Amino acid sequence: MQASGSASPILLVDIGNTSTLLAWMSARGIEGHRRYLRRNGVEANLAEACRDLQGKDARAVLLCSVVPELSGPWLRQLTQCLQCPGWQLTPGGDMPLEVNYPEPSRIGADRLANAIAALARVPAPLVVADFGTALTFDIVDEQGAYIGGVISPGVEMMYRSLGEKTALLPLLDPKPTDRVIGRSTEEAMHAGSFYGYRGMVREIVHEIQAQLQVPELRLLATGGFAAEVLRDFGEAVEVVPDLTLEGLALAWSAVTGEELYDGNTN
Repeated sequence: MQASGSASPILLVDIGNTSTLLAWMSARGIEGHRRYLRRNGVEANLAEACRDLQGKDARAVLLCSVVPELSGPWLRQLTQCLQCPGWQLTPGGDMPLEVNYPEPSRIGADRLANAIAALARVPAPLVVADFGTALTFDIVDEQGAYIGGVISPGVEMMYRSLGEKTALLPLLDPKPTDRVIGRSTEEAMHAGSFYGYRGMVREIVHEIQAQLQVPELRLLATGGFAAEVLRDFGEAVEVVPDLTLEGLALAWSAVTGEELYDGNTN
């Protein structure tokens, strides 16, 4: 996402189960990504983030979170450090997206942000595959409404489960492979993970399209392993690394009436 303008940048915050991601949105786009691992502890992460933000100027802090107990501490600390207002994307609240779902407040904020950003990029119907701690699929129907999704274990979770729940399989880090027939235990695990997840995406998207009964269903993907898993996917897919952050910014702009940029050209 890019636009011209010279207003102060916006700090975008995406709190996930494994880490918290901070990035800046300015006229140049989204940049300056910094990630803080949850295992380091919230106090240590907040202290480090404030040190990283020293001397920075921000127009607002926008937050998207799937860990409720971390939302308040992060938003309070960052707005205090930057001396600017804060805003949080809240499921069930106002947003530029029709939600046709029994309990909107239980939808992950990141999943709504993904749908908002995807709709700004391509026409509905569409599905977003997000390769985070969990692999989630979120569907927007022909009318442009969020209608639900699919949740499955993420790539790292699968690797960790294989290493921890079996006697003979090692604990490995995810690694893409071009070999589907593993010639070692490690190769076999990599093949099962990456080819398996590629097949999962293909089958789930196929079934979603069949249930919606639509001739075309656009697929977007985001998250840490999207590019690796969907490399040479063989079907139309747009991989957008910052999709969640884009949706967060678009939601804030639509709900508050604030412009993302001041409209002046450099």
